[in-house]
Amino acid sequence: MRLREWKVVGAALLCGVLAGAAGGQLDDPAVAKQKYETYKARVMGGDLSVDWRAFRLAAVVGGVDGGYDWHPVRNQVMKDEDAGKDDAALAGANQIIAHNMANPEGHVLAMMVLRKMGKDDAADKERAVLSGIVGSILDSGDGKSAKTAWFTANIDEEYFILNVVLGLQLKEQGLVQKDGHAYDEMTAVDDKGAEQVLWFNTDTSMQVLDAALHPKKK
Repeated sequence: MRLREWKVVGAALLCGVLAGAAGGQLDDPAVAKQKYETYKARVMGGDLSVDWRAFRLAAVVGGVDGGYDWHPVRNQVMKDEDAGKDDAALAGANQIIAHNMANPEGHVLAMMVLRKMGKDDAADKERAVLSGIVGSILDSGDGKSAKTAWFTANIDEEYFILNVVLGLQLKEQGLVQKDGHAYDEMTAVDDKGAEQVLWFNTDTSMQVLDAALHPKKK
């Protein structure tokens, strides 16, 4: 998939969903995983009225991907799609979705491959899920300041918004502690070199990391 194609998808998503508060106490991982499975079953059944933010949080806190690294799979999907190996590309996209349905990466890949294959109905379903996920991030703020930072469940969501939705490339990134919350302050550039600063609330990432480093005694 070419960079310009990603930008077209990102621009469409942004227009479609644009019309932050910090996370509280996190669920126990087992509880979060069960919530994820409940949300997943509803989405698979066609219910798009789920709480997408809660779905995303449950996936991250519950560790549903089991440490699965989807990045090389995404790269292979892009290579397969460029080589005309649509079935292989779709299988890779579905593998990402199977590991974490709340991860937007698999859905954007599946949507693009399905559209290329002429399977518009299936592509539209992926787009609807993708819009729910992305919309729940963009609706949490405008990303222009710490006060109005976008609430993200992990770093992957930050890069998805930055690279895929907005079509920007990261130049600098800094962790900022402000008013008891954690933020990523990102300076990004567009394809013409124009810079902008974007803010992401990373409270959940910090809480998950702290829980991993300091597990509760049973």
